[in-house]
Amino acid sequence: MRRVLQLERRPGAMLSLRFFLTAPLCALLAGALLAWQGDAAFASRWSAGALAATHLFALGVLSMTMCGALMQLLPVVAGAELPWPAASARAIHALLCVGTALLAGGFWWTAPTLFALALAPLLLALAWLLCACTWALLRAPKDSGAAMLGGVRPALLALAGTVPLGAAMAAAMAWPRALPLADLVGLHASWGLLGWVALLIVGVAFQVIPMFQVTPPYPPLVTLLLSALLPATLLASSAAQASGHWSAPLLRAVLAALFTLFALWTFSLLARRKRPADATTLFWRASMGSLLACVLLWYAPLDTQARAIATGVLFMLGFAGSAVMGMLYKIVPFLLWQHWQERGLPKPLASIRLVIPDGRAKAQFWLHLASLMLLVGAVPLAAWQPHWPAQPRPPHLALAQMPPPHLPLRVGALALMASAALLGASLARAALIARAAQPLHPREPLGDTVGSHVAGRADQGGVHRRDADKAEHVALKRLDAVRAEIPPV
Repeated sequence: MRRVLQLERRPGAMLSLRFFLTAPLCALLAGALLAWQGDAAFASRWSAGALAATHLFALGVLSMTMCGALMQLLPVVAGAELPWPAASARAIHALLCVGTALLAGGFWWTAPTLFALALAPLLLALAWLLCACTWALLRAPKDSGAAMLGGVRPALLALAGTVPLGAAMAAAMAWPRALPLADLVGLHASWGLLGWVALLIVGVAFQVIPMFQVTPPYPPLVTLLLSALLPATLLASSAAQASGHWSAPLLRAVLAALFTLFALWTFSLLARRKRPADATTLFWRASMGSLLACVLLWYAPLDTQARAIATGVLFMLGFAGSAVMGMLYKIVPFLLWQHWQERGLPKPLASIRLVIPDGRAKAQFWLHLASLMLLVGAVPLAAWQPHWPAQPRPPHLALAQMPPPHLPLRVGALALMASAALLGASLARAALIARAAQPLHPREPLGDTVGSHVAGRADQGGVHRRDADKAEHVALKRLDAVRAEIPPV
């Protein structure tokens, strides 16, 4: 963990905020697709609803948030400044939004034209991100942010492997080609979820868990072990799986053991936290619990189809989604507070904790947890649904007394939509606060306290006392206007 942050290298907070505001919209749309299709979405992992919702969440929520986080963390923690940060953020965000919408539409309507249209924006967005991050990392100081970069570098390499695999399959859907899609899907999912998503979360956790949760840092031996063995084992496991080698199950077991080590160690750090648990702590606990549940479920004697869907929901929504949402509740207030401080703007709130009140964050956590439990519980019901009428049942377990198989899925999807809406409302409120706190004239910044800028100039002899009093009165009126624009908590 890097204890001294290079805040002077941080780009503008608004560059990342556009990514963070888009993520809840994609989660809301993914929940709407699941609610619309009902039990058919989980009847097969190849259903239109499952594929559309999966890519909406993977690209529109997880990758979208990770792009915004990388643009802030790389300069601040590692001293790695991205080239043309403003232009890069706008271009990557716009291309990723368009490509994600087109790809989800292609899966939903099984439309080859939409797959063809989605290729260009997605390839451009992810290639731009990879090139910008690679350029920044090559120019970064060698001794900065070693623990976090130990996870970021292999995560970017995994993304570089995920993109061409996904592009090949999208091209095969747009222009039918004879490709081994079953093998490509397995590699694409492994490198996208276990590589790009999981390795990046592990690397970022090395920095943000001790910093925001006020815990002891991860031991150097643990960070070195996980940073070296996780990507190496993932690469070896993928090669063994692709070649049909006998060591593939063994390597997958080693990979599961390493993720289990990370989850248990994070649990131990969170348990040593002295402060009461806030919403971010709850999200991290849910994330690590979901990761452990994924490991247990993968080796459970269940139907292959149901196990794959349940593991996917636990990994994406439980592990990755919980970690990402928990980090947003710390990163966004931190960025805005630093933005006001560096620009010399008046802080419109008395405390950084009021930017996103913890009560709202906890309410969203419980909705998120309810949606996770309902969606995971809906998987076996959806898998059993085609045989529902043919199953002989005792009188005391008559079908009239059993819940319809689609009910938990639709209720879980509605809970996911409510959770995403509450997250989006909290982030939008923070954005409105940031916008309201901007000075009315860009050449006249206000200080951290009312009149501090004017007083500083007066001390230098540049402003007479009468002018200072007049300017302080104007500053007070501006601050009242700022506070009036802030929506109530």
